[in-house]
Amino acid sequence: MGFYMTNFAVVSLHSSPLDQPGSGDGGGMNVYVFQLASALARLGNDVNIYTRATSQDDPARIEIEPGLRVHNVPAGPLAALDKDELLEYVDEFTENVIARIQIDRSLKPDVVHSNYWISGLVGHKLKHFYQVPMITTFHTIEAIKAIGRTVPDDRVSESFRMDAEDQIAGCSDFVLASCDQEALDIQRYLGLASERIAVVPLGVEHAYFAPGDMAMARSAMELPQNDPISLYVGRIQPLKGLATAFEAFSCTLSDFPNSRFVVVGGPSGHLGEVELDYCFDMARSKGFEDKIIWRQPEPHIRLASYYRAANLVVVPSRTESFGLVALEAMASGTPVVASSVGGLKSLISHGRTGLLAPVRNGGVFANLMLELLSTRERSSMIARNALMQARTYSWKEAAERALSVVESLDVRQLIECG
Repeated sequence: MGFYMTNFAVVSLHSSPLDQPGSGDGGGMNVYVFQLASALARLGNDVNIYTRATSQDDPARIEIEPGLRVHNVPAGPLAALDKDELLEYVDEFTENVIARIQIDRSLKPDVVHSNYWISGLVGHKLKHFYQVPMITTFHTIEAIKAIGRTVPDDRVSESFRMDAEDQIAGCSDFVLASCDQEALDIQRYLGLASERIAVVPLGVEHAYFAPGDMAMARSAMELPQNDPISLYVGRIQPLKGLATAFEAFSCTLSDFPNSRFVVVGGPSGHLGEVELDYCFDMARSKGFEDKIIWRQPEPHIRLASYYRAANLVVVPSRTESFGLVALEAMASGTPVVASSVGGLKSLISHGRTGLLAPVRNGGVFANLMLELLSTRERSSMIARNALMQARTYSWKEAAERALSVVESLDVRQLIECG
């Protein structure tokens, strides 16, 4: 089997790469799947993304660009489903993917790329059906998400997901990690040998995410021209830590009473509405409700204007395998205050390319936000350093690294289960 031109079957069962990031299950994974697939196609590969149809209006096949297609595959009701509900339809989805490939043999894959553990259940079956390698990107690992968690993030059994992730990792020919820290986590929590893990950092679309004029960006996004603005971008759920950001913001108002906090995103998961209500209540009880500017999820490329409009971006996640929001903010010339966890620790050098705070520590987040708001020279220095680092990330390089992984599989036998 040669890999001069590779046919990729990319599985993204629970969330379409065409979905709007920032609400529902749409987030950084959507951007990753789409951008990596696009970059692979532009390198001359054939890439077919298989996701679950959720509406009778979903076209069976969408031609995105030469070499890249998205297939909406029916499985279960034509409606959005929670992750626990999707488990019932994994086999049906897999069978329908195979049936579609049987009809059009040009779709027969050379390699399967599974994204997220639920997609791994599908990818595992496709690997054995077609006798081709499977590479897996987990995006999150349950054992990491469980650290410091007080309530489950979803309705899927923690033990069930951990067992599934162990099985998927065990049958993956390679697991892709977004950074060195995630690679270490995969070794520790999934017991995978380092030679079966490849670090493939995410990229950023520099044509969109680049520094620009703050006043123009604020005008375009209809934001106040003269007030200090802190920004949160992403899904609203306990895992993402918006409540910590609100707590921190409230502590900065005595120094900067005209500050505004912009939220771009919507509730996600079974606790999303609960978290949103909690943040609303906090803003009301602490008297800063009028300081919050709520915006619905925006198309991905429009986020660049929000980043340029902000004085700083807050990424207060409890866990984060990489931190795409942080990278895009850095590429846009905006300093970041983030949780000192996971991939954020690999992406951000504290005090040089951004600032890191302990998880859920609103007091430290507040002090670091004040540091950036109070000292323009310090903020500008961090922004410059962050921009230089962000320029080293690209989706083309990510695709080239992924291809080198696939090409290495040509000289070794497939991993067998067990």
